[in-house]
Amino acid sequence: MERIGKYVVHKAVLTSGYARIFLCHDPDLQVPVAIKLFDPKPGDDGALSPAQQLTRFVTEARTLAGFDHPYIVGIKVMEQLGDGRPYFVMPYMAAHLPFEIGKDDPAAADERDRPRRMPAPRAMVALKQISSATLALHRRNLVHRFIKPSNILLSAPQNGALKLCDFSMVKLPERNLPMPDHWMGGIEYTAPEQRDNATAVTPRADVFSLGVLAYRVLTGTLPDLAAGAAELSGEAPPILIDLVRACTDPDPARRPAHAGEVLNTLEKVPPPRPVAPKPVVRIIQPRRRVSAPPTPVES
Repeated sequence: MERIGKYVVHKAVLTSGYARIFLCHDPDLQVPVAIKLFDPKPGDDGALSPAQQLTRFVTEARTLAGFDHPYIVGIKVMEQLGDGRPYFVMPYMAAHLPFEIGKDDPAAADERDRPRRMPAPRAMVALKQISSATLALHRRNLVHRFIKPSNILLSAPQNGALKLCDFSMVKLPERNLPMPDHWMGGIEYTAPEQRDNATAVTPRADVFSLGVLAYRVLTGTLPDLAAGAAELSGEAPPILIDLVRACTDPDPARRPAHAGEVLNTLEKVPPPRPVAPKPVVRIIQPRRRVSAPPTPVES
C-alpha cells in the first residue's frame, strides 16, 4: 500500500486485531502523521463479528474526536478508502512509553527492551499526566479499560508529554458495545473484576490500571498481585505507598472511586529529596621551596 487517501505511506508500524497503524506523510501540510485503518482479517472468526469490529472502530474515532486534552492523543479527520474501509488521522508521536521504561519481559534479548524504572521526578510527572487524561474520561462516565504502557504515546523521545491512546475498548455511559464473555486484552494491568465481566466495570477498573502502572514506572517491575495489593518499598513516601496499595486492592470498593482522587493524592506527594553530591577530595602536593643561590661575596 503506497497511499491511504492523499497520505503517502512510509511504513506499517502496528497490527492489532481489526486495525493497522501506518506512519504516513501529509503532502499538503508537509508533516508526518499516524493513520489507523480499519483492516479486519479475511475469514476472521474471532470474538467479534466484522460489523461489531466496525462499530468499535468508528466509536473509537468519534470518542477521541470529542476530546481536546493535552494528554489524550488528538484526531485530525476520519475518511474512507474507495472500498469503504474507514481510517482516521492522528498527529505523529515520536515514541511510546516502553521507549522510556522498556518492555515488561525481563528476558528481552535487546537491552533497550529490558524493563527499567523511571527517575522519580519523571515518574511523578508521567503519572500525573496519565491520571489527568483518565480523569477526563471519567468525568464523561467513560471507562478506558485498556491503560497500559504500549497505549501511552510520547510527544518526544526525551521528556515528552504522555498521550493516552487506543480507545478501542472504551466503555460508554449510555450503552455497552458488543463484548465477548471473556476479556480480550492483556491481564497485567487489568482489574480482576474486568477479567470476569468487562461490561460491568466502573472507573475503579481504570484506577487499578493506574496503580499497576505507578508500581511499574517507579520500580521497573510488575507487582506480584497474587497475595493482594501492590506494596512499594519503604523508601517511597508513605502517601505514595498508601496510594499504590489502595489503587491495586483486589476489592474495587476499597479503591479510589475515580482518577480524580488518584490525581489529587499524587499532587500531595512530596518531591523527591535531592541526592547530596559526594564530597570531592583534592590532594594538593606542597610546593617545594627552591632556595636562591648564595650571593657571591666580592673580595
